[in-house]
Amino acid sequence: MMYLDKRSKAILSELIWRDSSITVEEITKKFRISRRTVYYDLDKINDWLKSNGLEIVQYFRGKGYYIPEGEREKIAKKLEVADKWEYEYSANERLAWLAIYLLTRDRPLFLEDLSELIRVSRNTTIDDLKKLKKELELSSLQLLSKRGEGYIVQGSEGDKRKAIVYYLSKLIPEPLDWHTFLSNTRALFSEERQKQTILFQELIQIQTILNECEQELNIQFADDTLNSLVLRFWLFGKRIVQGKEISMDPIEKEIINQTKEFQAAKIASKKLEQIYHVLLPEDEVYYLATHLLSAKVQYSAQANEDDETRTLKLVAEKMVTDFQAFACVSFSNKKEVEANLVLHLKPAFYRIKYGLKAENPLADQIKRKYKDVYLITKKVIHHFETLVGESVHDDEIALIAIHFGGWLKKEGLQPEKRKKAIIVCPSGIGTSTILKHQLDGLFSTVDFIDIISAREYENRSYSNVDFIVSTVPIKEAKHPTFIVNPILNDKDKERLIKKVHALTGTEQSAFRVSVDSIMGIIKQYSSIQDEKSLKLALKEYLHQPIMTKEKGEGPNLLDILKGQYVTFLNEVNDWEDAIRKAAHPLLQDKVIQPSYVHAMIQYVKKLGPYNVVVPNVALPHGKPEDGALKLGMSLLILQKPVSFSSKENHQVRLLFVLSSIDNQLHLRALSQLSELLSSRKTVVELMECKTKESVLQILSTS
Repeated sequence: MMYLDKRSKAILSELIWRDSSITVEEITKKFRISRRTVYYDLDKINDWLKSNGLEIVQYFRGKGYYIPEGEREKIAKKLEVADKWEYEYSANERLAWLAIYLLTRDRPLFLEDLSELIRVSRNTTIDDLKKLKKELELSSLQLLSKRGEGYIVQGSEGDKRKAIVYYLSKLIPEPLDWHTFLSNTRALFSEERQKQTILFQELIQIQTILNECEQELNIQFADDTLNSLVLRFWLFGKRIVQGKEISMDPIEKEIINQTKEFQAAKIASKKLEQIYHVLLPEDEVYYLATHLLSAKVQYSAQANEDDETRTLKLVAEKMVTDFQAFACVSFSNKKEVEANLVLHLKPAFYRIKYGLKAENPLADQIKRKYKDVYLITKKVIHHFETLVGESVHDDEIALIAIHFGGWLKKEGLQPEKRKKAIIVCPSGIGTSTILKHQLDGLFSTVDFIDIISAREYENRSYSNVDFIVSTVPIKEAKHPTFIVNPILNDKDKERLIKKVHALTGTEQSAFRVSVDSIMGIIKQYSSIQDEKSLKLALKEYLHQPIMTKEKGEGPNLLDILKGQYVTFLNEVNDWEDAIRKAAHPLLQDKVIQPSYVHAMIQYVKKLGPYNVVVPNVALPHGKPEDGALKLGMSLLILQKPVSFSSKENHQVRLLFVLSSIDNQLHLRALSQLSELLSSRKTVVELMECKTKESVLQILSTS
């Protein structure tokens, strides 16, 4: 027997459900194929129709191709049977169909019904249901099996609707296969099989309503989003008819009420009521508005700019600026790139806010094929995460990466080939975090993929790494290795940049131009009123690292290093005594437990003076599980230095003790501290301080 491929089925479905004829040009545009391929597919379709005793596709000169009215229903039935027996669902598709089938029913379903639905054996269906049970638990839903009754999903209506949207995203194909999908949808709902024409009419009516929403909002939904919205609204209608209604938070309703999308949802709801044959509760109208707000758009011509759009524009500007820096490119139409990015960010904002997952079946492919663009996008997404107040899912990041990738291609740009490096640092949270922050800022085209100990490096294999940056000597280095201090001063940075660029053969950054040489040029052609301030401003401009997520979040340094945590002593017995004395204010204030002090001392005994981050400064710290109770930092200033080893550069007069309860909360404060300690002048000023007030003054103004 002859079989039709997916594209030929899609073209045949298009012919069946069209009220008028379709031209070759329309087919080429809709299905993105050549004229030659159209004729080839039409020949295949006609051969299939003949083999099934059906009338072939007709051609009307000047109008196009069509199927006679009387033949449409016959062909549709035959095509549905063909779909049922010729198409084998993938494992992921089976799970998605099972989920939607169970989530849209208000009664238990027998195993036999589910097995027939996904066209596999009982045992395979049972295995699929076990996998689905685990997946649904992640959405706060329970898949229950009741003996003699069947399977049913329990949970809140809100969680069920989110799951419906998620599993729909796994099933909706590219636009060219839309009608084939509808054919599967009709087969899915057994009670609708006698009403296939009515079902299709309802879907078309909902699509028309959504087209009117587009006109009302002056936007155009992306094709896959429009298809998804049609099915969502249809399935939501089924839930409402079953008496399963959504409940919206009153505060969220106040916010949604101010949007144009809510006004569009109100108009649409009146027309949807005629399709559902039921009045829509107020909360359902608000709920539909959230889906309009979170829908991907192809373009937007909205004239008025609200506060939210203005905020998103600022976020987009920062993201594009950082993307250019990391990719080492310059968009000629930067403002246009930013404006288009806002179109991507606005629906993403609402998807994240209302717990809706991005529909991006190509996410894994994007990560593989456009890896560099995806990784750079991950580096700049922190601006958006700060706005939404939570981490952005990888699928959302992949969608935004496609935006950047599209503009790179449009302007004929290629992101700088990225290098990979590892940081070898024996310490835990503190010094390694400071170093990574500095390195991220110095090297925009390098991804520092891991922070490990010297022992880990010696015992593991890293074949995809270009070089190593280490704070300790490595006995048998398998890669080019650069030994550095945990906190880099300006000269350290300049030397490291030159070495790395010499190794990788890439352009040097602004560090190759010294501040002094620029000052010399300025003096030749102008008079300088405030040389010190100008020099500082130039230094900040040329040497500033690109803002990273770590620097942008969490408490400031002075929020955790309080006045009562600063102590002064003339001298101490030894380095162990110094750590105990420095940690005492935190211990007294129940920021840490005694075990934390013991752990800090043991780390130095085991790893050596790793915590001496720059000459005269130590940063002892432990891990959260060692006994950290709160986020905090103390400072001990000594008149006489204490030795952490026999080496001269391990003499210490400033001890900063850090207590952190996780690996994130302290990052902003630590980044600020690293910038302060990179200045020798600031270190000297701190050592000369006699009062807590003078210490806080330096920390607040440096």
